[in-house]
Amino acid sequence: MYHVDIEAKELIPLQEQSFTYLRLRERFDIQEWVAKTPAILGEDLLVIAKELFLPSGIRLDLLAIDRHANLVIIELKRESSGRDVEWQAIKYASYCSSFLAEDIFALLADYRSEDLDDAQEQIEAFLLTDLEELNQKQRLILVAQQFHSDVASAVLWLREYGLDIKCVRLQAYTDTGGRLFVNPEIIIPLPEAKDYIERKEAKQKEVKRGIRGTFSMEVGEFDQDELASKWLHTLNRQSALTPRFIEFVRILLSERRAFDREEIKGKLYAAGIGSDIGQTGRYLSGISQLLTKKGRSHLRQVITFESDGAEGDQKNHYRVLDEYRPFVQTLLAQLPPGEVVEEL
Repeated sequence: MYHVDIEAKELIPLQEQSFTYLRLRERFDIQEWVAKTPAILGEDLLVIAKELFLPSGIRLDLLAIDRHANLVIIELKRESSGRDVEWQAIKYASYCSSFLAEDIFALLADYRSEDLDDAQEQIEAFLLTDLEELNQKQRLILVAQQFHSDVASAVLWLREYGLDIKCVRLQAYTDTGGRLFVNPEIIIPLPEAKDYIERKEAKQKEVKRGIRGTFSMEVGEFDQDELASKWLHTLNRQSALTPRFIEFVRILLSERRAFDREEIKGKLYAAGIGSDIGQTGRYLSGISQLLTKKGRSHLRQVITFESDGAEGDQKNHYRVLDEYRPFVQTLLAQLPPGEVVEEL
């Protein structure tokens, strides 16, 4: 790395340094840099915990959330990664995979000395996806000044089998005046080949997943009692998605016709679902995903919509079938006060 002297038209080399030589420590220096400026890792992250001790006694350096609601385990090494850093991070991820949304809110509340409601609001505002997706997946980011070849090989192999893991190299330099510069560099996956690598990995995962996916367009054929039981279970689920789904059903029941996506989005926003129209659209996508989950054929028995029949495609023209309108109205009438839908 060089400093450019524009007037003299010269390149002045910076001196590469080790963190040990500079007497910089992993926990009290490097960890603080990343915690305060997580963008150094090449993406937008919300740090929710630092120095998190797990029941086994081991300590997790940093825990964060990315914009897509994944938990991100960040493992830091001052100098070399060593031979086992990826295995260490995998152990952390396996433990964190069991965290519920309430656990994650509590971690951020403790980290920032705030109450749970404030923590939940911050996380919900940060996400670009529905809160229902929180911690459905976990990711790993390994940070070191040098990566052992064994670790790099293991990371590439783990990525082939669907584990989202990234390696970031932090290199330190000083100039003649003793000023310190840090250069972050993503070495896995290489930024220049990132799109190609991710497409290849996605294709490999799709082939391996086969028929094990959760997407389905199968329509249920339940009798009245079983259908009522399944619907009541959905309407009473303890989830941030539940009140949004109830409001969605309220809109469908307001008139005997199909509603297009943009119309529903506007009505949801008017009902206070989402802080802005963009967030409301993401919430509607979460509702659409709910309607196409393999275990939700009872919803598709009652609600119809247009779709290309492929996972991830945009749904439109939602409608409650006429023969089920009284049925759904009766179920909604059983909800606690304030959730009752008045059919127009």
